[in-house]
This record gives sequence, structure tokens and C-alpha cells, in this order.
Amino acid sequence: MTVRKVLMAVAAVVIVAAAGLGAWVLTAGAKRGAAVAARVNGDVVYWSQVDAEVNRAAAQFGLDPKNQEFEKQRTEITKTVVDQLISQRLIMQEARKRNVVASDQDVEAQVATIRQRFPNESDFTAALARNGLTTAGLRELIRIQLSQRRVAETVAQGTVTDDEVRKQFDTNRSAYDKPAQIKVSHILFRIADKSQESIAAAKARIAQAKLSDGAKFEDVAKQSSEDPGSAERSGDLGYVSRGTMVKEFEEAAWALKPGQTSGAVRTQYGLHIIRVYDVKPAEKAEFDKVKGEIRDQLLGSKREKAFEGWIEQQRKTASIEKFDRQ
Repeated sequence: MTVRKVLMAVAAVVIVAAAGLGAWVLTAGAKRGAAVAARVNGDVVYWSQVDAEVNRAAAQFGLDPKNQEFEKQRTEITKTVVDQLISQRLIMQEARKRNVVASDQDVEAQVATIRQRFPNESDFTAALARNGLTTAGLRELIRIQLSQRRVAETVAQGTVTDDEVRKQFDTNRSAYDKPAQIKVSHILFRIADKSQESIAAAKARIAQAKLSDGAKFEDVAKQSSEDPGSAERSGDLGYVSRGTMVKEFEEAAWALKPGQTSGAVRTQYGLHIIRVYDVKPAEKAEFDKVKGEIRDQLLGSKREKAFEGWIEQQRKTASIEKFDRQ
């Protein structure tokens, strides 16, 4: 992913988090007395928090913060992160005002659900570390996401009529057809520059040897893959359709039959070992089967737009100060 796309993703993160779809957000624990980046109605945003989120965004999208291209855009991305955190402060202030901040019980229930996805505590904490989080940080992230969702549900209302649903389907019928999909997993060995190519190739050969000796693909992916997002899911990328992956990965994956594993495939991210588990054929959409999805889509769009408007209004009336880095 390019730095420009990261910038766009960062700019949208407040809305995504409030909609409950998951996003990286501010974690607790910034040191008191650290340099202040902004003050929002008296609440402080520290530069240490901003820097942590910039680096986490880079890691999430597979970019090296020390990469020259990233460094060229760091100032612009940093400004976007500061604005995002300011908006987040405003939302949490509203959550406190409306008494809808997520309780400890709510947070712990979510943490327990996440823990259940891992076979043991060690894998759980390792997954947190790969994403730059501690257990305390995860709790704070969940508290903010739940609280933001509640604020959004309160301040951003919307309704969708049956006629709007039908019109959306008739106008965009092909968009609701289900394309052919494959269920795919991968093991990734990252290559940030040419000096890492031989190392990645050696790692890939070791992984292939393990697979040849009978090791389960899922186990090798969890142990060896350098894609933090999928490694904790044993390499699983879910069902994907054509046009959603980079060209080299897609061509190799679609050439495989269920149960087959590829050799090392080079993409801009590094070397991949790809395995396909299942194929779903394309399906034509039927209105009765997709009308609920369309209604949710339209309602979400209306609420998102309303929430964006609400945030902008809050920014106009709030006391917001920004400070240069000292």
C-alpha cells in the first residue's frame, strides 16, 4: 500500500471505529509532562501518542517508518493523525457527557472474546505485541471503540425506505452479484529492500521443507509468517475475489486448486507461500436475498455522513489548540 493510501485510511479511521468495524486508535499510558501536540477542551494529546499512532499505521499497512518514501510524507500523515486524535477526544468527551462510556464489564467481555480466538495466553500476548499493544492498551482501545459506537448511534440517526432499497438494487444490480471466490491462506516473508531478498528466500525454503515433511500449513504460517494480520489466524485471508489482491499473488492463487500449495511467489511485499482451500462459483444476486444487506449499507452510509457532519460541528464550537513539536 502506498503512503497516500495510508493517509486516506488514517483520515477515515474515526468513522470506521465509531461504526464498530475496527480500527487502530489511541492507547493509554502516555507520560505526563511529555510534549503536547494539541489541547481539546482541556484534554491533552501528546506528541508521544501521535508518533505511536503514525508508526502503528505504517506497521499495519506494511510500510517501514524509516523508508525514504514514508519519511517524505511523514509530516502530512502526522497532521492527519493529530486531527484524527482531536476528533476522537471530542467523541469521548461527548460519551462522558451522555454517560455512555463503555464499562469495565463491557470491555472485559470483549477482551475475553478476543482471547478465545487464540489457543493459549502466549499466542494472545504475542499477537498483541505484533500490533504494538499490551493487554492494558487493548482494553483502552476496546473502551474507546465501544464508546464511540454508542455516541454515533445517538447523534447520527437515519432511516431507509423500501423504495430506496429497491432503487439501489435496480440501479446497481451487478454490484450485488457474487463473484467467484477462493478461500486462501499465505505465509509471508517480507522484503523491505534488496539486502533482505536472500534472507527471505532462505526462510521460504525452510518453510517449504517443513511443509514437504508433513507439517500443517496452518502451523507453519502461525510460527513463521511475517504478516501480523494473518499469522495469528494461521495465515487465513478468508474468501477473496479477483481484483482484491496484488497481481502476482492473485495470478498464483487462482492457478491453484483446493488443497494445493504454491511455490515462493514474489510481490511488492516479499515472498509468499500460498495455499487454496476452497472455491465458490459466481452467483447472480436475488433481491430478496440481498435487500437486508442493501438496507444496512444505505443506513450505514447515511449515519456515517451524519456523524461526519456532527464531528465537524463539534470542531467548530470546541476549544482546540495545536502546538508545534518542541
